[in-house]
Amino acid sequence: MTTTTPKSRTDWLIFFRRAKNVDTLDLMLDGALKKLNTPAEQADAILGHEARLNELEGLGR
Repeated sequence: MTTTTPKSRTDWLIFFRRAKNVDTLDLMLDGALKKLNTPAEQADAILGHEARLNELEGLGR
């Protein structure tokens, strides 16, 4: 089975939705950033991470 790297911010958000808490989310971002080569790819991952973080924080209220 081959895995593909998400290509857009929306794809990254979907990928990061597997994280059910902030600690897991941060670990997922760290791993993703190590594998991405360009600043644009890294920016999309960071923005997807921030979107999921906002969702998780909204659930905690």
